[in-house]
Amino acid sequence: GFKNAAELDFTIDENKVKMEEAFQLVEKEKGSVFPLIINGERVETEKKITSLSPATKEVLGYACSCSQELAEKAIQGANEAFKKWSVTPLEERARALRKLARLVEENRYYIDAWNVEESGKNWGEADGELCELLDFINSYVMHMNNLEKGLELVPTDEYTKCIYIPIGVAVPPWNFPLSLIGGMVAAAVVTGNSIVCKPSSDSPIVAYKFVELCEKAGIPAGVVNYIPGSGSDIGDFIVEHPLTRFINFTGSKEIGCRINEHAAKISKGQKWIKRVVAEMGGKNAIIVDSSANIKKAAQGIASSAFTFQGQKCSACSRAIVMSDVYDELVDAVVEEAKKLKADQGAGRDNAAIGPVINQNAYNNITSYIEVGRKEGTIVYGGTYSDEKGYFVDPTVIRDIKRDARIANEEIFGPVLAVIKVDSFDEALDIANQTEYGLTGSVYSETRENIMKAKVQFNVGNLYFNRKSTAAVVLQHPFGGFNMSGTDAKTGTSDYLTNFLNLKSITEDLTD
Repeated sequence: GFKNAAELDFTIDENKVKMEEAFQLVEKEKGSVFPLIINGERVETEKKITSLSPATKEVLGYACSCSQELAEKAIQGANEAFKKWSVTPLEERARALRKLARLVEENRYYIDAWNVEESGKNWGEADGELCELLDFINSYVMHMNNLEKGLELVPTDEYTKCIYIPIGVAVPPWNFPLSLIGGMVAAAVVTGNSIVCKPSSDSPIVAYKFVELCEKAGIPAGVVNYIPGSGSDIGDFIVEHPLTRFINFTGSKEIGCRINEHAAKISKGQKWIKRVVAEMGGKNAIIVDSSANIKKAAQGIASSAFTFQGQKCSACSRAIVMSDVYDELVDAVVEEAKKLKADQGAGRDNAAIGPVINQNAYNNITSYIEVGRKEGTIVYGGTYSDEKGYFVDPTVIRDIKRDARIANEEIFGPVLAVIKVDSFDEALDIANQTEYGLTGSVYSETRENIMKAKVQFNVGNLYFNRKSTAAVVLQHPFGGFNMSGTDAKTGTSDYLTNFLNLKSITEDLTD
C-alpha cells in the first residue's frame, strides 16, 4: 500500500536538536568542490559553478561545470547502462528505489539542512519537499508494479500481450532542489531507463547529495549521471543529442518552449521522436466571491502568494475579488502579510519567509514591483534590499486592471496583484485570460458558483476554499495546461507512461 510521508514537527525539541546538528555537518563541508558523476566516476573540471547562500551570499561550495565533451561521455555511458538496466527485473529496480527511500529518510535532517542553506527555504518547506520526494519514489514503485502487468486485452485464440518497455536515455533539466530531480530520477529508474541530470546552477549541491544516495542504494553506475553546467554550454547539446529519448523540464515558459522546439528537430542518427514533459509555471489566480469566509480566504491567499517567497509555480499572484467584499479582503490579506513579514529572515533561522534565490531573481521581482507601483496602489510591502541577502518583502498591490502587466506576466516572487470585479462570471473570465493554466482556487459558499468554476476555470489543479499551493502526491495529481506545460500529472501511473513504450505481442497457437 501507499501512505504519504509525514512532515517533521520542528516544535519538538528533539527535532530541533537534530536539525542544528545537521547544520553543523553542512558547515564543515562548505567551500568543498563537488565533481561531476559520469558512469560512476568522479570528474573534476577547471570551470566551476559557485553555489551561494541566497540569505547571506556566503559561498556554500563549488560544483564542477560540465563541457560538451563530458556531456557526450555521460550520454554514451547512460546509453550503455540502459542496455543492462532495461532488462533488469522490476523486482531489482524496485528494491533499489526502496533502499533509496530508506537512505533519504536516514539522512533526512542532513538533506533538509543543505536544502535550507542552498535554496533559502525554511525548515518546514525543506522537509515538505523531502516528503514529496519520498512520496514520488514510493508511488512510482507501486504504479510500476501495476504497469508491469501490461494492458488488459480481449481474449482470443492467439497468445496476446501488450506490455510497457523502457525507451532509453532521459535528460531532466530542472529547477527545484530535491523533489523534482528525485521524482524524475525515480520515474526513469523504476521504468528501466537511464538518466542524465543537469541541475540548476542555483542548487547543484542538493542534487549532488541526492545522486550520491542513488549510488549507495545500488543503482548501477551510468544509470544516473550528474552533470551540472550552463545552459549555453550543454543545454541544447543534451536536448538535441541523437541518443536522448526523453526530456523532463521544470522552469520558465521561454526555456521550456525552447527545449520543446529543439527536441522536435531530428538529429543525424536519431531513430525516434523525442518526448518532452514540461512544467513551465503559471499566473495563478484565487477568486473570492461575496459569500466567502474572508478570514479563511485571506489566510489562503497570503500563504499561497508569500510562502517560499512566491517561488512556486503554483503560487498565487492574482487575487480576483468581488467588489462588495473587496476592501475587507484587501485589509485582511495585508494583516496576514504583516504576520509573515514579522517572521522574515534566513532559512537557517527557520523564519516564515526568507530570501529569493539569486540576484537575477531579485532584480526581476523588484522591477515588477516598480511596474506595479505605477499600475496600482501598493498597500503593503514594496520594499526590498540585497545588502546582505536577496530579500523582498511580501507586497500587496490593489486596484490592478485586468490588462496590467502584473496581472498577466509571471513574476515568480512575493508580489500579489488584487483585481476588483462586479460578477463571478467576470472573475472567471479574468482568471482564464492569461496564457497559463496551472493552479487556481475559489473561495465561495455559493454552490452555483462552485459548480460553474469546476467546469469553466481552466487550470490543471483547481481548489475550493483552500490555498492554491501544497499539492500532495496522489491526493492532488499535479500538472498544468496551455503555457503551464504538458499536463503530465506527477505521482501517477500516467506520468510513468511518458518513460515507456507499449509493445503489442501476438503469437498464433494453431498447428
